[in-house]
Amino acid sequence: MSRKAFVACLLLALSATAAASQAAAQTKLSVAKVANDFALSMADYGNKLGTFQKNGLAVTVSEITQAKMIQATIGGSVDIALASGATLAFAAKGAPLTGVAALSGPPSILVLVVAPKSPITSIDQLRHRTVAVSNLGSLTDWAVSQIALHEHWPSADIKRVSVGDTGARIATLRTGAADAAVVDIAAAFNLEERGEAKILVNFGDLIAKFQNQIVYASNALIKKNPDAVRAFVRAWLQTVAYARDHRDETVAFAQKQLGVTPVVATRVYATLMPGGFFSKDGRFDPEVLKAMSQGFVEMKLLKSDQDLTQYVTDQFLPKSP
Repeated sequence: MSRKAFVACLLLALSATAAASQAAAQTKLSVAKVANDFALSMADYGNKLGTFQKNGLAVTVSEITQAKMIQATIGGSVDIALASGATLAFAAKGAPLTGVAALSGPPSILVLVVAPKSPITSIDQLRHRTVAVSNLGSLTDWAVSQIALHEHWPSADIKRVSVGDTGARIATLRTGAADAAVVDIAAAFNLEERGEAKILVNFGDLIAKFQNQIVYASNALIKKNPDAVRAFVRAWLQTVAYARDHRDETVAFAQKQLGVTPVVATRVYATLMPGGFFSKDGRFDPEVLKAMSQGFVEMKLLKSDQDLTQYVTDQFLPKSP
């Protein structure tokens, strides 16, 4: 072997060894998200961009229901949970997780849709109607109850039927078993583009004070490896900032990730990213948490108001400049 070839082989071997060493040094985190919506898919986007890897993390993302997510957190198989603000109520009941970063604000990602030929044209026509939600006591259920509150009706004046995931809610609407359905905004735009539904209301316009989604860390991870929690939060905020500054690339990612058309992906981005939906710094607003506690009582998730600030922390957020 020539000296030149020998040096080339040596450099290749050293490079491979360094890469293997770097991979071994990365902290593995199991991340669960409760939906494959635009907001929570930022975890997948961070993986694609290599943002988590650059922060010393090897992140595996899975999609599971909220109930299974809480069970998995208790069992120790979930380190980070990307879930609704309503999950704070379960933390108050003893679920071993803590909110470590505010993810998104008012629920602009949730909309109410009706059939294209529905006679319902405004929310004041929903009284005594049936709305399909994921499950009773869920964020979708509570969102519908806010329509009754807005219209000064008893909550029971809008009947909710629990049917499960987005596909099931859409099917219930199509068969006429429900007059309306709560779905995420990408699904709504997709249905609207195909002429299969029309959007009646965006819940972000109806509900001002709510932390729609939160980044949670298991209490076990916080105790065992707080630096990993800090690294995840930092990488999450970096990913969202990148998405905000790179529209076309992010729209292309969303189109593939969500399985929608370019038009729908562009509409989702334009609705959520430029405004105040995503938190830029991850900080919690005590007034919003207070309003959420009152909402949890309305949802019967809590028996009485609680100080939810004890179930969140800002210790893992980047320091303000």
